[in-house]
Amino acid sequence: MPIYEFQCDACGKPFEELYRSANERRRPHCPQCGSGKVHKTLSTFATAPGSNGGASGSSGCGTCSRSSCAGCQG
Repeated sequence: MPIYEFQCDACGKPFEELYRSANERRRPHCPQCGSGKVHKTLSTFATAPGSNGGASGSSGCGTCSRSSCAGCQG
């Protein structure tokens, strides 16, 4: 079962959605604000420890591979 990562365009919250198959075509909604205006983000699960997921100029706090602390601190 694939897990896809999304970020809400309305409130900025990152979240994950589990799909039964890669062919499933449902529209995800933000679990925080309920908005359907979301976009798929690049998954960083396969990056080496200490890397920033290939992103340049990462503004994260250094304790995870996210480019924003919005999902960590809240």
